[in-house]
Amino acid sequence: MKYPRIVIAATGSGNGKTTVTCSLLRALQQRGVSVCSFKCGPDYIDPMFHKKVLGVPSKNLDTFFTDEKTTVQLFLDERADG
Repeated sequence: MKYPRIVIAATGSGNGKTTVTCSLLRALQQRGVSVCSFKCGPDYIDPMFHKKVLGVPSKNLDTFFTDEKTTVQLFLDERADG
């Protein structure tokens, strides 16, 4: 199954990824789109912002912390809930 997705990336910290991500999440949510968010990396701040915007936790999709099978399952499980 395919799910629409957007990846927000930049060359480093302080480039506005969190602001852009939270703005897109809110805009999509306000338009009635069922959205969820994911984070890649050991950051705990961004998921807190994502949760504030969406009202649901953000999950971490980073193969440094979980194997590929677990990472894929985290993505699929979240989409099944959303």
